[in-house]
Amino acid sequence: MHQTTRINLFASVPCFLSYFEMHLLEYENQIFLELYEENALLVLCEGLGLDRILLNLIRLYSDLKELVLVLNTDEIQQKYYTQELGKLGISNLPVVVTSDVSIQERQRMYAKGGVYFISSRILVMDLLMERIPIDLISGIIVDKAHKMIDACQEAFILRLYREKNKNGFIKGVTDHPTMFLGEYAKLEKTMKSLFVGKVMLWPRFHASILSCLKKREPEVVEINVSITQSMSAIQNCLLEIISACLQEIKAYNPGIDTEVLSLEKSLGASFDRSVRAQLDPVWNQIGSKTKNLVKDLRALRSLLRGLCQYDCATFLKTVENLCANEKSFGKNSGWMFLDATDKLFSHARYRVYGDKKKDETPKYEPLLEKPPKWKVLSEVLEDIAKTNEKTAVTGLGTGPTLICASDLRTIDVLNHYLKHGGRATMIERYSRLYQKHLFPVNSGSSTEPTASTSDNDEEESDSLVKCPTIPDTYLHALFGNADRYSLTKALETLTPRYVVLYNNSLNFVRQLEVYKACKPGVPLRVYVVTYEMSTEEQVYLSSVKHEKEAFHSLIREKSTMVIPKEIEGKTEHAPQLSRDPTPAYQDPNDTRKAGGQSTSNEEHKIIIDMREFRSELPGLLYKRGIGIDPLTLEVGDYIVTPEICVERKSLSDLVGSLQSGRLYTQCTSMCRHYEKPMLMIEFDANKAFSFKVRGILANSSVKELNQKLALLLIHFPKLRLAWCPSPNIAAEFFHEIKSGRKQPDAAIAVSKGAGSVEDGAAHSGSYNSGPYDFLLKMPGIDSINCNRVLNHVKNLKQLTALTEEQLSTILDSKSNARSLYEFLHQDYTYRAVQPAPKTSNYKRAGKAKFAQQASNSNNKKQRGKH
Repeated sequence: MHQTTRINLFASVPCFLSYFEMHLLEYENQIFLELYEENALLVLCEGLGLDRILLNLIRLYSDLKELVLVLNTDEIQQKYYTQELGKLGISNLPVVVTSDVSIQERQRMYAKGGVYFISSRILVMDLLMERIPIDLISGIIVDKAHKMIDACQEAFILRLYREKNKNGFIKGVTDHPTMFLGEYAKLEKTMKSLFVGKVMLWPRFHASILSCLKKREPEVVEINVSITQSMSAIQNCLLEIISACLQEIKAYNPGIDTEVLSLEKSLGASFDRSVRAQLDPVWNQIGSKTKNLVKDLRALRSLLRGLCQYDCATFLKTVENLCANEKSFGKNSGWMFLDATDKLFSHARYRVYGDKKKDETPKYEPLLEKPPKWKVLSEVLEDIAKTNEKTAVTGLGTGPTLICASDLRTIDVLNHYLKHGGRATMIERYSRLYQKHLFPVNSGSSTEPTASTSDNDEEESDSLVKCPTIPDTYLHALFGNADRYSLTKALETLTPRYVVLYNNSLNFVRQLEVYKACKPGVPLRVYVVTYEMSTEEQVYLSSVKHEKEAFHSLIREKSTMVIPKEIEGKTEHAPQLSRDPTPAYQDPNDTRKAGGQSTSNEEHKIIIDMREFRSELPGLLYKRGIGIDPLTLEVGDYIVTPEICVERKSLSDLVGSLQSGRLYTQCTSMCRHYEKPMLMIEFDANKAFSFKVRGILANSSVKELNQKLALLLIHFPKLRLAWCPSPNIAAEFFHEIKSGRKQPDAAIAVSKGAGSVEDGAAHSGSYNSGPYDFLLKMPGIDSINCNRVLNHVKNLKQLTALTEEQLSTILDSKSNARSLYEFLHQDYTYRAVQPAPKTSNYKRAGKAKFAQQASNSNNKKQRGKH
């Protein structure tokens, strides 16, 4: 580890913290201490060291051997934190708890203490089954706290934790302040879900952050590059087309928020999410015109980004693919017929072909306009080489150079350019994209691509790409890497003296600021290359502005927010921990209920399949005062009463189950084992309620799905459907249907479907499932008269001995009795089919000749008649 300036800010912390060597900056120390002492929600701006703060918190609790649980971390984070703590010599490293760890092993691990990265689904099961000593848990740290809502699994976990542990800590952290925008009082809701009474807001313009980073800021060289005339024309055309599409959406949907559909907002990264939030509730009501416009806006915004990132050949190929994907111009949204679209195509082709005409010979030399940034990059590298020669004068010293571009495709192209030059690289790109061989024109080197070249944007690579002819120069992608910490590792591994930002990223710019502040003795010069007066520059400025607006909004909300004392749930009668489902307007002492029912003092209980704990419903049921019994069920998802079994399906799951036939099997099992089976279909009330929701239908039509659902209800007459627009409504529905009924038995629920002898549909006796299913397949037998047959005969052999009159009496239908009797007594003796006698070729030829003569004779007769 490199030495950094240490500030002694541990005076207020207990003495056991004094031996830690915390490599944190001044503002990071302040955040760390404040977060350590409080149950709080930390909202830090992007890129300013949230991982460093969280890493030191984990380091602290690892050495103290306290039982601390960390939620909402993914596999990449867990691996990174463990590796970094291992480098620091921490012996008690955090442990990742997955489904591969057995229950007994988890119980032994919890008893030893330590820090555990654990999934929410595993933890909620261990808390409910009391496999973990809740009173011994020192605290819970929640990463990505902006995702916390009242109904999520993490909120359920914190509720279970706070009910039985009033002293442990809860800390939530996030570096996505913009995610708190767009929803009313989301900050307050998040704090209530986290059971924290304090919020810590640390924007980039915070005084402590400004003063800390100002002392050791890197040397920054900003280079504004002018775009070509063709690029400027294409950019103007795209902006004009996007503006026209936005105007059309407003015209067709007057109820939509016009602030969202602005040209400035369309350049932001959250534009698609904002439009989707506006249109999802009415998606099945809007016309195809609006749907096509929304789809095309996404493609046009991608073209706008690609203009500054791709070379001219790649950009033209993207434009042509967009046109080729249109099935017909009649189905297009209309922007294809604008004058700006014609100019877009013509300028995109001009950048590749110049003034070439279609009838020109193949040897015509294309224009292949080079990106203006290429020349600037070469000049920057030349400047770095000269600076290295003058180390005594500049004081920067010699060291590696790190070039950062947007994605892996751009890295591949830059690597080829730095090796072979601009013209050769453009010829190689054109030849690869269009599968046309172009002879090298004054390239001076081979045009074969390097071994690391690839056209796949999604290719995963977390290693640096070394530039082959320039020494100590490395390339790295800003986005698209498998490891999100690859840039951080690259800075630590290389310790570069020069960083060239070929493309910009707000997150990485902040990382460079923190990197330089942590290494005051290491010189760093950053070259920022940006297209002047371009959307690339505007997108970066918009992201900075959007984050600043988010923090201003959070600061205003914090200043006006009323935080009750009981919000942390540490009091005995905390309102947030109440499990009383009685509405506020209803008198809790009023025993009058609908239908004359009264409230029972018996605790309600529902048996839930373990796989259902991925959803929000179990937590909401618990909040309503219903006991939860998590078990592995063979039949159904929720056992509400001894008679009521519920299978829960989302819309997408329902479609998949209907197509695969799995739902038929599930309904068969429910109808066989329970008197009142139910299929509950959940949908989002904030989205369009239709089978034709985006992404749900693939190859099936709505008509086909409706037919299958209708056939399902016809085949299972006692199956009931429940349509629930949200998990909250589903929880309320379960609470209502349990009123006045018995509680289910866990042992009986688990045994359903597990034995060979199973209960019949009517529960009037025990029937073997094989003959029972076979009986339902016979003609004249349906789910209504099946029970009559089961009550009169013992087996299928006895059924075949009955006369037609006896069957008519049992089935109460002469037609059904006749169908069944004929089916049972019809002779199905197998009769071998005799093969036709073989005919020799001579006989076959004679027959064919005779048939031809007869045909000719008939034709002559017909002509004679005429």
